[in-house]
Amino acid sequence: MGGWVWAKLIKEITGDEYQKFLNQDFQVVTSPIAAIEYLGTNLYLLPGSRLHFSELELFNWQDHIGFTGNYRAHAVKASREELVEIALRYLNAPFQAGGRSIFGLDGDQGFAIIYAIGGYSWKSGKIPGKSITPEEAMPGDLFIFRDLEKQESHFGLFLGAEEILWMDNRMRVSDIDEWEDFLRNNTGEQVVFDARSVVN
Repeated sequence: MGGWVWAKLIKEITGDEYQKFLNQDFQVVTSPIAAIEYLGTNLYLLPGSRLHFSELELFNWQDHIGFTGNYRAHAVKASREELVEIALRYLNAPFQAGGRSIFGLDGDQGFAIIYAIGGYSWKSGKIPGKSITPEEAMPGDLFIFRDLEKQESHFGLFLGAEEILWMDNRMRVSDIDEWEDFLRNNTGEQVVFDARSVVN
Protein backbone atom coordinates (compact mmCIF):
# COMPACT_ATOMS: atom_id res chain seq x y z
CA MET A 1 0.00 0.00 0.00
CA GLY A 2 1.53 3.31 -1.03
CA GLY A 3 1.03 6.82 0.19
CA TRP A 4 2.80 10.00 1.06
CA VAL A 5 3.30 12.41 3.94
CA TRP A 6 4.85 15.85 4.10
CA ALA A 7 8.52 15.71 5.00
CA LYS A 8 8.01 18.28 7.77
CA LEU A 9 5.64 15.83 9.52
CA ILE A 10 8.35 13.19 9.84
CA LYS A 11 10.55 13.14 12.92
CA GLU A 12 13.47 10.77 12.61
CA ILE A 13 14.22 8.65 15.67
CA THR A 14 17.01 6.23 16.50
CA GLY A 15 16.62 2.46 16.56
CA ASP A 16 16.90 2.53 20.37
CA GLU A 17 14.11 5.11 20.64
CA TYR A 18 11.91 3.00 18.37
CA GLN A 19 12.51 -0.16 20.45
CA LYS A 20 11.76 1.78 23.64
CA PHE A 21 8.48 2.97 22.09
CA LEU A 22 7.54 -0.58 21.07
CA ASN A 23 8.26 -1.92 24.56
CA GLN A 24 6.24 0.73 26.40
CA ASP A 25 3.10 -0.24 28.23
CA PHE A 26 0.00 0.52 26.16
CA GLN A 27 -3.69 -0.26 25.99
CA VAL A 28 -5.44 -2.02 23.10
CA VAL A 29 -8.96 -1.08 21.96
CA THR A 30 -11.28 -4.08 22.32
CA SER A 31 -14.68 -2.62 21.39
CA PRO A 32 -16.01 -2.76 17.81
CA ILE A 33 -15.49 0.99 17.56
CA ALA A 34 -14.10 3.51 20.03
CA ALA A 35 -13.61 7.26 20.06
CA ILE A 36 -11.19 9.71 21.63
CA GLU A 37 -12.61 13.18 22.17
CA TYR A 38 -9.96 15.88 22.24
CA LEU A 39 -10.37 19.61 21.70
CA GLY A 40 -14.00 19.13 20.66
CA THR A 41 -13.41 16.60 17.89
CA ASN A 42 -13.65 12.82 17.77
CA LEU A 43 -10.99 10.46 16.52
CA TYR A 44 -12.52 7.05 15.82
CA LEU A 45 -10.52 3.92 16.54
CA LEU A 46 -10.91 0.34 15.37
CA PRO A 47 -10.33 -2.82 17.42
CA GLY A 48 -6.65 -3.51 17.99
CA SER A 49 -5.72 0.20 17.90
CA ARG A 50 -3.03 1.09 20.41
CA LEU A 51 -3.46 3.73 23.10
CA HIS A 52 -0.02 4.66 24.37
CA PHE A 53 -1.21 5.53 27.85
CA SER A 54 -0.02 3.48 30.77
CA GLU A 55 -1.93 2.62 33.92
CA LEU A 56 1.23 3.91 35.66
CA GLU A 57 0.82 7.52 34.44
CA LEU A 58 1.19 10.35 36.96
CA PHE A 59 -2.26 11.60 35.94
CA ASN A 60 -5.44 9.83 34.91
CA TRP A 61 -5.44 10.29 31.14
CA GLN A 62 -9.21 9.75 30.99
CA ASP A 63 -9.69 12.95 33.05
CA HIS A 64 -8.05 14.94 30.23
CA ILE A 65 -9.12 13.07 27.12
CA GLY A 66 -12.65 11.76 26.59
CA PHE A 67 -12.71 8.09 25.63
CA THR A 68 -15.71 6.02 24.61
CA GLY A 69 -15.19 2.30 24.22
CA ASN A 70 -13.39 -0.59 25.89
CA TYR A 71 -9.70 -1.37 26.15
CA ARG A 72 -7.33 -3.74 27.90
CA ALA A 73 -3.68 -3.53 28.85
CA HIS A 74 -1.52 -5.21 26.20
CA ALA A 75 0.81 -6.49 28.92
CA VAL A 76 -2.05 -8.58 30.38
CA LYS A 77 -2.26 -11.73 28.28
CA ALA A 78 -5.69 -13.21 27.59
CA SER A 79 -6.41 -16.73 28.73
CA ARG A 80 -7.46 -19.30 26.15
CA GLU A 81 -11.12 -18.76 27.04
CA GLU A 82 -10.78 -14.97 26.71
CA LEU A 83 -9.03 -15.35 23.35
CA VAL A 84 -11.90 -17.50 22.04
CA GLU A 85 -14.37 -14.90 23.37
CA ILE A 86 -12.47 -12.10 21.58
CA ALA A 87 -12.39 -14.12 18.35
CA LEU A 88 -16.11 -14.89 18.42
CA ARG A 89 -16.89 -11.15 18.43
CA TYR A 90 -15.93 -11.27 14.75
CA LEU A 91 -18.34 -14.09 13.87
CA ASN A 92 -20.12 -13.22 10.59
CA ALA A 93 -17.84 -10.22 9.90
CA PRO A 94 -17.63 -10.00 6.10
CA PHE A 95 -14.34 -10.27 4.22
CA GLN A 96 -12.79 -6.90 3.38
CA ALA A 97 -9.22 -6.73 2.10
CA GLY A 98 -7.28 -4.75 4.70
CA GLY A 99 -10.36 -4.59 6.97
CA ARG A 100 -9.94 -4.32 10.73
CA SER A 101 -13.45 -4.33 12.16
CA ILE A 102 -16.71 -6.25 12.44
CA PHE A 103 -17.87 -4.30 9.37
CA GLY A 104 -15.14 -5.87 7.23
CA LEU A 105 -12.18 -8.03 8.21
CA ASP A 106 -9.09 -9.12 6.31
CA GLY A 107 -8.56 -12.87 6.35
CA ASP A 108 -4.91 -12.69 7.44
CA GLN A 109 -4.74 -9.44 9.39
CA GLY A 110 -7.96 -10.31 11.20
CA PHE A 111 -6.29 -13.08 13.15
CA ALA A 112 -3.33 -10.83 13.96
CA ILE A 113 -5.80 -8.29 15.39
CA ILE A 114 -7.57 -10.95 17.47
CA TYR A 115 -4.26 -12.00 19.02
CA ALA A 116 -3.14 -8.36 19.49
CA ILE A 117 -6.34 -7.59 21.39
CA GLY A 118 -5.53 -10.60 23.57
CA GLY A 119 -2.05 -9.23 24.31
CA TYR A 120 -0.05 -11.40 21.89
CA SER A 121 2.12 -9.61 19.34
CA TRP A 122 2.13 -10.87 15.79
CA LYS A 123 5.12 -9.27 14.12
CA SER A 124 4.78 -8.71 10.40
CA GLY A 125 5.57 -11.94 8.57
CA LYS A 126 6.34 -13.90 11.76
CA ILE A 127 3.57 -16.05 13.16
CA PRO A 128 3.76 -16.21 16.97
CA GLY A 129 3.92 -19.24 19.20
CA LYS A 130 5.48 -22.65 18.91
CA SER A 131 4.66 -25.39 16.44
CA ILE A 132 2.47 -28.20 17.79
CA THR A 133 0.64 -31.16 16.29
CA PRO A 134 -3.07 -30.66 15.57
CA GLU A 135 -3.81 -33.35 18.16
CA GLU A 136 -2.14 -31.20 20.85
CA ALA A 137 -4.21 -28.13 19.97
CA MET A 138 -6.23 -26.40 22.66
CA PRO A 139 -8.82 -23.61 22.36
CA GLY A 140 -7.13 -20.40 21.23
CA ASP A 141 -4.44 -22.14 19.17
CA LEU A 142 -3.88 -21.19 15.55
CA PHE A 143 -4.28 -23.56 12.60
CA ILE A 144 -2.47 -22.69 9.38
CA PHE A 145 -3.13 -24.18 5.97
CA ARG A 146 -0.34 -23.21 3.54
CA ASP A 147 -0.74 -23.40 -0.22
CA LEU A 148 2.87 -23.69 -1.40
CA GLU A 149 2.03 -23.16 -5.08
CA LYS A 150 0.16 -19.88 -4.58
CA GLN A 151 2.30 -18.95 -1.57
CA GLU A 152 -0.83 -18.24 0.47
CA SER A 153 -1.72 -19.06 4.05
CA HIS A 154 -5.22 -19.59 5.43
CA PHE A 155 -5.75 -19.25 9.17
CA GLY A 156 -8.24 -20.66 11.62
CA LEU A 157 -8.59 -20.24 15.37
CA PHE A 158 -9.29 -23.51 17.17
CA LEU A 159 -12.35 -23.17 19.41
CA GLY A 160 -12.26 -26.66 20.92
CA ALA A 161 -14.66 -29.58 20.33
CA GLU A 162 -13.30 -29.94 16.75
CA GLU A 163 -14.59 -26.46 15.82
CA ILE A 164 -12.64 -23.69 14.12
CA LEU A 165 -13.25 -20.01 13.34
CA TRP A 166 -12.11 -19.11 9.82
CA MET A 167 -12.72 -16.73 6.91
CA ASP A 168 -14.83 -17.76 3.91
CA ASN A 169 -16.28 -14.48 2.60
CA ARG A 170 -17.26 -13.99 6.25
CA MET A 171 -15.94 -15.23 9.58
CA ARG A 172 -17.64 -18.52 10.30
CA VAL A 173 -17.48 -21.51 12.60
CA SER A 174 -17.37 -25.03 11.23
CA ASP A 175 -15.78 -28.33 12.12
CA ILE A 176 -12.13 -28.80 11.23
CA ASP A 177 -12.86 -31.44 8.57
CA GLU A 178 -15.17 -29.05 6.70
CA TRP A 179 -12.49 -26.32 6.85
CA GLU A 180 -9.79 -28.69 5.55
CA ASP A 181 -12.06 -30.06 2.79
CA PHE A 182 -12.95 -26.54 1.65
CA LEU A 183 -9.30 -25.50 1.50
CA ARG A 184 -8.12 -28.70 -0.22
CA ASN A 185 -10.78 -28.19 -2.91
CA ASN A 186 -9.79 -24.54 -3.41
CA THR A 187 -5.99 -24.67 -3.27
CA GLY A 188 -3.15 -26.22 -5.22
CA GLU A 189 -1.68 -29.69 -4.89
CA GLN A 190 1.19 -28.73 -2.59
CA VAL A 191 -0.24 -27.88 0.81
CA VAL A 192 1.10 -27.97 4.36
CA PHE A 193 -1.04 -28.06 7.50
CA ASP A 194 0.43 -26.59 10.70
CA ALA A 195 -0.78 -25.74 14.20
CA ARG A 196 0.75 -23.21 16.58
CA SER A 197 0.26 -22.67 20.28
CA VAL A 198 0.33 -18.93 20.92
CA VAL A 199 -0.96 -18.96 24.50
CA ASN A 200 1.62 -20.03 27.08
